[in-house]
Amino acid sequence: MTTASRRTALGAPVSHARTVATSPAHRATGIVPIASDTPSRLSSRIGAHVDLYPLAGDLVVLFFVCSLVRIDYPAPAAVVLVSAMAVMGEYRTHLTLSVLDVLPRTAMASVLAAVCTQLVLASRTELTDAIKVTAIALAAVILSRNVTYGAERFLRRKLTRRHRTVIVGSGSISSMLADSMVAERSCGLELIGVLDDSPHIMTDKRSVPVLPLRGNLCRFLTTEHVEAVVLAFSTIRDSDMLSILRTCDRIDCEIFVVPRLWEMTAVSGDMDRIGAIPLTKVRRAAHRSPTWGVKLWTSRVLSAVLLLLLSPLLLATAAAVYFSDRSAPILFRQERIGLDDREFELLKFRTMKPTNEDESATNWCIAHDPRVGRLGRIMRATSLDELPQLWNVVRGDMTLVGPRPERPYFVAKFCGTIPNYSARHRVPAGLTGWAAVNGFRGDTSIEERARYDNYYIENWGLWLDVKIMLRTLSAVLMMKGR
Repeated sequence: MTTASRRTALGAPVSHARTVATSPAHRATGIVPIASDTPSRLSSRIGAHVDLYPLAGDLVVLFFVCSLVRIDYPAPAAVVLVSAMAVMGEYRTHLTLSVLDVLPRTAMASVLAAVCTQLVLASRTELTDAIKVTAIALAAVILSRNVTYGAERFLRRKLTRRHRTVIVGSGSISSMLADSMVAERSCGLELIGVLDDSPHIMTDKRSVPVLPLRGNLCRFLTTEHVEAVVLAFSTIRDSDMLSILRTCDRIDCEIFVVPRLWEMTAVSGDMDRIGAIPLTKVRRAAHRSPTWGVKLWTSRVLSAVLLLLLSPLLLATAAAVYFSDRSAPILFRQERIGLDDREFELLKFRTMKPTNEDESATNWCIAHDPRVGRLGRIMRATSLDELPQLWNVVRGDMTLVGPRPERPYFVAKFCGTIPNYSARHRVPAGLTGWAAVNGFRGDTSIEERARYDNYYIENWGLWLDVKIMLRTLSAVLMMKGR
C-alpha cells in the first residue's frame, strides 16, 4: 500500500472493514473481538524489533573489510559478528539515530562479537588475532552506521520511512511532542491526530485534529493504519490508561509513554527520545514476540505426541467412565471463552451427571457436590479428566499454557465486576496456567486469578511456560487437583 493511498480522511470509514460477529458473552459485557483483518504486516512486526538498515549495512561492510584484511572465512565471520551483535540488542530500532549515542554499546558489542568469532571460526586463538578482529569489527561497524543512519534519516525526512502516529493527551507535553515531531522529521513519526476526552488548547503549528478518546481509539487505530501511539499526560485515570495500552497491544502498532516526572528522567537502556522529551517503549504483549509462534506450534506438536503416548491411559479412563455410568456420555462438552472472547467447545472426561445443561453452564463449583462419585474424585484429584483437552490444543482452541478458559455465563458476569478480567483473553486459553499452579482454581478469588493471568501475559517467555508445566506435573503427581 502506498503512502498516498493510506492517507484517508480522518474518521472516514474503510470500505473493506469487516463486521465481527459477537457472542452472547460479548454482547453482555461490551467486549468486541479484534477483527481478523486488523493490519498485521510481517514487515512492520520485524521492523518493530529490528532495524534492518544497520543490520544489512554491517553485514555487507564487515564482509568486504574481512575480505580485504584477509581474515579467515570472511563471510562466516561477518555473519557471526552480526549475529552476536543482534543477540546483544545492537539492532533495536531508535527514534533518534546517532552514532555517538550508541557508540559505547556498539564498542562493547563489537568486542564480545569479535571474541565469539575467534572462538567459533579461528583454528587457533591468540591475543593479537583477537585484538585485530576487534579493531576491524569496531571500525567497520562505525563506518557502516554512519552510512546507514544517514541514509535512514534521509528516507525518514522524505516520508518513505515515517510512521503514522497519534498522541493520546492534549496538554502542554503533547504540544511539545507535536512540535518536536515537526522539527525533527528524522525521528520517523508523522503526526496525524490527537486523542483526548478533555482537549486543551494546542499550539497552531500543526493542522491535526483533536478527537475524542473514549470509544474511538480502536476504530481510529485500525481505519487510519496507525503505526505508533505516544501516551502523553491526559485527564484519564491510570486504570483507563491501562485499558488503552491493552487496546493498542491487540493492534499492530508501537507504544511509547512519556514517563512521569520526565524532566528528571535520564534516557538509558532501551529508552528513546524525541528532542528533549524521554520516551519509554512499552514491552509488547506475548503474541507479538518472535518466539510466540514457537510456543503455539510446539504446544500442538507436543499435545499430539502426548495423545499418542497416553492413548492406553485415555482408553482405560474412558472405559472406567463408561462402566461407572452407562446412561451418560463419556466426554463432557462445554462452551468456553478463549482468545479474543471467541467461544469453543472444551472436552473433558465426565466426572458427574448434571441434571441439565443449563446447570453445568451456570453452576460455579462442584468440588463438594455429592453427585461426584469415587471415580470422579480420583479423576479430578489426578487431573485425568482434563486429558481430552489435549485434543483442544491440537485443534488450536487452546495452548498447553495460558489462562484457564471460563464459561460464557461467568465471563459476562466477571467482566462487569472484576477489573481487567477481559484482558485475560488477549492470548489463547491454556490447559494449565500461572494462576492455576499458584492455587487459584476452583472456588478461589477471581480477582487474584485475573491478576495472576495478566501477570503471565505481561511477563511471558518460553522459560515461564516451562516452569508452569514443571509445577503442573508436580501437582499432578502429588494429586493436588480440585
